[in-house]
Amino acid sequence: MPSTMPGMLTPPLIDIGLNLASHRFSRDWKQVIARAHEAGVGRFILTGTSLATSREVALLTEQMAPGTGYFTAGVHPHYASGFDDDTLAQLRELLAHPNAVAVGETGLDYNRDLSPRMVQRAALEAHVALACTIGKPMFLHEREAAADLLAILDNFQGRLPKCVVHCFTGNEAVARAYIERGFYLGITGWVGQKNRNHDLLQALHAIPPARTMLETDAPYLTPPGYTPGIAGRNEPAALARVAELLASARGVPVGQVRADAYAATLAFFGLED
Repeated sequence: MPSTMPGMLTPPLIDIGLNLASHRFSRDWKQVIARAHEAGVGRFILTGTSLATSREVALLTEQMAPGTGYFTAGVHPHYASGFDDDTLAQLRELLAHPNAVAVGETGLDYNRDLSPRMVQRAALEAHVALACTIGKPMFLHEREAAADLLAILDNFQGRLPKCVVHCFTGNEAVARAYIERGFYLGITGWVGQKNRNHDLLQALHAIPPARTMLETDAPYLTPPGYTPGIAGRNEPAALARVAELLASARGVPVGQVRADAYAATLAFFGLED
């Protein structure tokens, strides 16, 4: 794919976290992608959160313009109770797809605890072992579980592939722990949520631009200042607003944020310019 599309700003944005398999996009996903292109988003990493959605996003990437759609394959900690050896084997097969770029979404969620914590940890360990074996990056989820997540990942020291903690909302200490290990962090519209973003704003001091990627996590986390086409549904077109909010928080030009995120995303996922 060319680095720019007609009418698109340079460099184009890349949304590293789009839940396009959500039922909220089922009727108009092609229009959603078209609007995102018009807003300057050139490529998309579609998030797999279960075996079923991982398969679905794989199929969706096949229907997108070549070189614009990629996907992750994994089982979200919310659904870890349904994870087993057969699931792992099928994920490994799916990750051989040419559009598969990362293992995940996997990790630990101690905020909602929709699966027992021991089960979450076991599923995460299996995902990490798989990523080490096949050499693909990891797309990680962590809520109120940084210590346990790091303890598991540290057990794979020396073999661990590149990792991104997506939708990062933690504090500066947690950010430093991730950055010290070479991880990347995904920033969403949370950075502009004034009632919730205090920790994240402080953490930005510890997050180098070269390790920062942008995402919408659509249909969730609509950024302030963006008016969605359908009330209550975020879209990847909002990624330009996320870039603006991060630029404001860092006190730098939005073009610099876009360029830094673009370079970081290409480096992390191994995408061509």
